Amino acid sequence: MPVLPDVRPPRYHHFVLLVWEERNAEGQHVTWRFSLQNSHKEERIGFKNLNDLTVFLERWMETSSEDDSNKKEMTK
Repeated sequence: MPVLPDVRPPRYHHFVLLVWEERNAEGQHVTWRFSLQNSHKEERIGFKNLNDLTVFLERWMETSSEDDSNKKEMTK
């Protein structure tokens, strides 16, 4: 009988994304700001631009996947 790989259901994680526009004294657009609120830890992390937010999410996903792989290896 063939051995099937250990298939796990997809994981979900919730962040609340806040996006707001900063304006100067004349009311003109200056920049967009971002923050994420982690629904599990109730912590909020601010980002000064979209690139910083993207870098954070990419690192977070990579770290979460590594944590999962390490847990899987430890249970073997």
